Amino acid sequence: MNTKELILNQFEACYNRDTWFVSLKTALDGVSAEQASYKSESSTHSIMEIAHHLYFYNLLELNRFKDIADNVSVKDNKTTFTDAREMSWELLVNKLFTTMKDWIYEMKRCDEEYIKRYSESLTYINLHNAYHIGQILQIRKNQGIWNENKGINYTI
Repeated sequence: MNTKELILNQFEACYNRDTWFVSLKTALDGVSAEQASYKSESSTHSIMEIAHHLYFYNLLELNRFKDIADNVSVKDNKTTFTDAREMSWELLVNKLFTTMKDWIYEMKRCDEEYIKRYSESLTYINLHNAYHIGQILQIRKNQGIWNENKGINYTI
């Protein structure tokens, strides 16, 4: 497997292909706006805030990967979570999924050498995605809105 295939597999696993962990699409499936906004006293972020954070960083890194100039400066990472109130839940999920589809398109379009130049950043964005997908699942489990049958039963 070459670098391009490896990174493409990571993006597909994070977006819409359940593998060793549940994909973002599966993790958000069936979550209502009310459920996405819910925050327990002990939770740091809501599902909506995490989804906004993922949207923010995936779009930022995708644009940088595509060499689209930006003037983005993150002075406080907290704002990447709390700006979630700027759009509806449905629009946020749509924009996040569109960004993930765009990543996959770009991975397929680019040649191996271009992807190798960015492989460290590409791997980190996928690690970041997987980490936050795990948080979303934990929040859903705590709310009692996760169907265990959608989980992964991976055996070695």
